[in-house]
Amino acid sequence: MSDQAGAREKKSGFLDSLGRLFRTREEPQAAPQPAGGFAKIEADFESAIRGLNERIEEQRRGAGGAAAGARPGARQRTAEEAAADRTRRIEAAHGAMREDIVKMHARLGTGLSGANLDAIQEVLGELEAMAVEGKGSHELLPRARYAIAEKLRAEAGELAVARVVALLQKQKMDWPDPSRPPASATPDEIERARRRRLSDVRAAFLSDSFARTAESLQGIVKGWGADYPDRGSPLWEACVLEGVTAGLRGQLLRDFLELLRRDREQLLSEVESTVGKETAALQQAMAGGVHSLEQASRAVESALKVLDEVIPAVAWERIRSQLPAARGEVA
Repeated sequence: MSDQAGAREKKSGFLDSLGRLFRTREEPQAAPQPAGGFAKIEADFESAIRGLNERIEEQRRGAGGAAAGARPGARQRTAEEAAADRTRRIEAAHGAMREDIVKMHARLGTGLSGANLDAIQEVLGELEAMAVEGKGSHELLPRARYAIAEKLRAEAGELAVARVVALLQKQKMDWPDPSRPPASATPDEIERARRRRLSDVRAAFLSDSFARTAESLQGIVKGWGADYPDRGSPLWEACVLEGVTAGLRGQLLRDFLELLRRDREQLLSEVESTVGKETAALQQAMAGGVHSLEQASRAVESALKVLDEVIPAVAWERIRSQLPAARGEVA
């Protein structure tokens, strides 16, 4: 019997320990006992848990109380706020860049104002639509308009770059250098790197479409999003000058287009005979029968060459003969 009593006592002690481990808050707390063994581990464990929970609550309050179980509506509002903030930053960057571009126009004496830039942007949008419609077309007028527009885009780009270079030299200004050459670089290496960079900038600018030019003249660089460089930094200033150059290019294109529209009948008269000859050749080839792929390809290639090269050249010569700016002459 005594062995059974001892076993019951040991079992009771073990169950009591388990009971204390899983007890609920409603159960009355026993009087404090000297810490030792499992009781000490239990006390330390609960103390650590309480401390961590308090830290978690502090972090939640510091972060605005955003709990893991927040309602979907609250998360949506946060996303909308972030998007609105990004939009505000983009608009602020665009506004600051445009402001500096307009100021640079005034400093360099280009003669263009903010109102001019808005009007130029509209014309560039029209030219972009014309280019999209005519590119790759086999219809006479759309393809001819596209070819003429591309010729004017290329010529206006070269003229605008030359004008900005001359204006910078007149003001004793250099193109900003956003690069950071290594301390070990020699003056010759730095100069060669500068020339390469300017060549790359020039090539990239000349390849800009009408749509990209319209963005650039307003200081819009979509790839930057809301992360524009610091205002006044070399990269920022380089973008400002690219915007000025784009504005000059756009103004030239606007003048070119106005002249061609004014002299539309004369231009059509000048190209009529050339296009008529190619049309007659095509009709003759069709009437006589096309006996090989090579023969047909030569006939089509000759006709398209008139649209892609001859007509734009005729249009450009008319512009150069009447506009001093098209010859690089500035009053």
